[in-house]
Amino acid sequence: MSRALDESTIAALKAGNPQAAYNSISSVLVSPPPSGRLEIEILGKGIPLPEGTYVLQDGISVGVSKLGLVQAFLIARKILQHHIIDGSSSSSPQTDDGTLFAATAVILLMDPEFLTAANTRKRLIQKQLLDDNQMAWTVLTKEKAFLDSLLTSRLHRHTKSPTLWNHRRWLVGHYSSRGLMVDVVGDIKNIVSVAGERHPRNYYAWCHARYLAGILGKEDSDYEKLLMVVEHWCFQHHNDVSGWSFLYHLLDNLDRSRQNTRIISSTFSEVLNYAASCRLTNESVWVFLRTLAASGRMSKKELEKFTTLGAQFSESCVEGSTNQSVLRSALDWYETYRCRRGL
Repeated sequence: MSRALDESTIAALKAGNPQAAYNSISSVLVSPPPSGRLEIEILGKGIPLPEGTYVLQDGISVGVSKLGLVQAFLIARKILQHHIIDGSSSSSPQTDDGTLFAATAVILLMDPEFLTAANTRKRLIQKQLLDDNQMAWTVLTKEKAFLDSLLTSRLHRHTKSPTLWNHRRWLVGHYSSRGLMVDVVGDIKNIVSVAGERHPRNYYAWCHARYLAGILGKEDSDYEKLLMVVEHWCFQHHNDVSGWSFLYHLLDNLDRSRQNTRIISSTFSEVLNYAASCRLTNESVWVFLRTLAASGRMSKKELEKFTTLGAQFSESCVEGSTNQSVLRSALDWYETYRCRRGL
């Protein structure tokens, strides 16, 4: 969402009721639904709301007035600034935690890179955990629900926000350090994958996926489930190199046991068959195939199928086309690294 304001918007801000906007928007953000996540959209001028209405809500779906959010942000920022100033003076009254959670929620909805707001929430959570460690699950889960709402909603800047993804990593770290369960497969399927759909080639989302996968032991039964989830996502988004890169990362982490060799071989064959049936010639798929082919973990029969399919697709492409260049580069790269490894 652009933070640039035109003259008509400035005039509307002056004529509006910022406090009412703040109360309405913050009350929605601090009360996550039973399902855990909200689906938030920012409503521009094309969707006019009745006077005095700043939020439309239908179950987990929430529409927030863009003008109302700007008004609410002005109030929220003032609350945070007063907290910072008052915090440096022992004689000043301290802002209560609930008010700060509400204010920082509005700020992060407006600006996901507002680092002071994210750090303030960290300090509030740490304080709550020190006061009552028995409430750790409730405290962390509530913050996770808010954060996941921002990361998976149709908010272009939020889905790829390094500040929000780092905050989520910090949260997951607290789950792990307290021995609380982290649903790695569920998080990657329902949070990372959705953010990857909202913003293709989402570097920060897939980096978080690698962090989560590190929590899951390679011998864990859920590891194979995770591979299936990621492979399915890659098939649905075959142009997204970030997803394929993560899938290769998962396979490359497996040791050379017979069971893991079977898993890797099966994945390679499934991707190759998928590429053949859909006649895929895009770079993301063939970079994945060539890299796995050159890893030294494929059978001779599978490698022959890979080179044969690549050659057939290359011959059927228009001479000098981008697709032909992609295929030839993949085959050349494979031959180069195959020779280096003595395969």
